[in-house]
Amino acid sequence: MTYKPQLAPAFNLIELPSVGSTNDHAKQLARSGYPAFTTVWAHEQTAGKGRQGNVWTSVSGNLYMSILLRPAATAAQNGQLSFLAAVALAETVKEMMSKPAQIALKWPNDLLLNGKKAAGILLEAEEDWVVMGIGVNVAGAPDGAASLKDFGTEAEAGQVLEKLSARVKDLYDLWVKSGFAPIRSQWLHYAQNLGMTIQVRMPNETFSGKFLGIDDVGALEIETPDGAKRAVCSGEVFAG
Repeated sequence: MTYKPQLAPAFNLIELPSVGSTNDHAKQLARSGYPAFTTVWAHEQTAGKGRQGNVWTSVSGNLYMSILLRPAATAAQNGQLSFLAAVALAETVKEMMSKPAQIALKWPNDLLLNGKKAAGILLEAEEDWVVMGIGVNVAGAPDGAASLKDFGTEAEAGQVLEKLSARVKDLYDLWVKSGFAPIRSQWLHYAQNLGMTIQVRMPNETFSGKFLGIDDVGALEIETPDGAKRAVCSGEVFAG
């Protein structure tokens, strides 16, 4: 029997057996006026997607969800919600793990278990709403990735959704009250390769430098070998 998550009163859960993309469905609801914390949960995605048009493989038993938010914030501030989601993921996974594993957050939107991707985030927005898409490998993973089950976690996707949504709500309330600083601090606690040399791959160049942290809008802060400081808003990062 599929576990039925019990969510806080603020949430309106829409459960679907299958959907092309939970983000696309949530965006349609946003444009139709659905309230904040409307959450789309699908047992299967037939056209799941990641950042930059990448495909998110749909494995049976995994979590595919999108939360509609309506923050009174600027576009730059809305981008901080990706880091909020990442912290919520890290804390939820840490609580649910049955076997020890290194939990790391890879800028800008991945959660890694022992260096392998186990969850991802896709933020999409228009003028008055943000959709926070989250995929978690609960029961299985594609080749080269990791799942919670690999580390002894027998929870169903609905149980992960229940705990994750509660953590998102707590951190969202903190963000509204106190801004990005506490979220940023918690994200850096889990940051992969912080203080180490990493490679940054951008559309028109690739360079290496020391990973210093993230700035007030979530841009990657890098110190290049000549001592210059650079802020990177979009790109992919790899171990140096």
